[in-house]
Amino acid sequence: MENLTKGVLVLISVLMGYFIFESFIYLAQAQTNVTVTATVTTSVTCTLSTTTTAFGTIDTNAVYTSSPNVTTTVSCNPAAGCQVQINDVGSGSQPGLWNSSASYLIPSPAAGFPATATLAAGTEGYGIQATTTTAGSGGTLTLNPRYNQTGNTVGGLTTTTIQLASSSQPVANRQIVVTHKAAVSGLTPAGSYQDTITYNCVSN
Repeated sequence: MENLTKGVLVLISVLMGYFIFESFIYLAQAQTNVTVTATVTTSVTCTLSTTTTAFGTIDTNAVYTSSPNVTTTVSCNPAAGCQVQINDVGSGSQPGLWNSSASYLIPSPAAGFPATATLAAGTEGYGIQATTTTAGSGGTLTLNPRYNQTGNTVGGLTTTTIQLASSSQPVANRQIVVTHKAAVSGLTPAGSYQDTITYNCVSN
């Protein structure tokens, strides 16, 4: 009987030790979570390849293209993408190439200021064309159809802000190449003409 009692006590001791051990393992395995956070700053940038382009001396014999073309490199990280906007100084009230001495404007893109025009030698007009390149990564830039032209067809500039191109998602180093074209008539006053086109990049 005494041996049986000792055996029962040993068994109880072993079981108690087992439960204590199991409790210790359970406590050792209790989980604690760590929350990791970060904030990515919003970035929208446009870089122009040049701030000047020139037609040189022009006459009624041809439609002229200024040199060099202007390449805009666009990067932005808003989830909804971004857009490139432009506006034109012209005469201050109308878009075009302005001769301040003669107070005369070569209209953009043509007389009556339509959205687009096909320039011809001997007829006044001035405007731009735009295209994109394969450079960069991420989303793509979609051109405003007004400026997505070829040949001697150009889109008219505006003295109010107008969209040149846009993306619907982040882009990195995407490019827009703008070509400037102009033509004059026999009645276009001689002298120096100038225009300023302002570029602005904003998030959507």
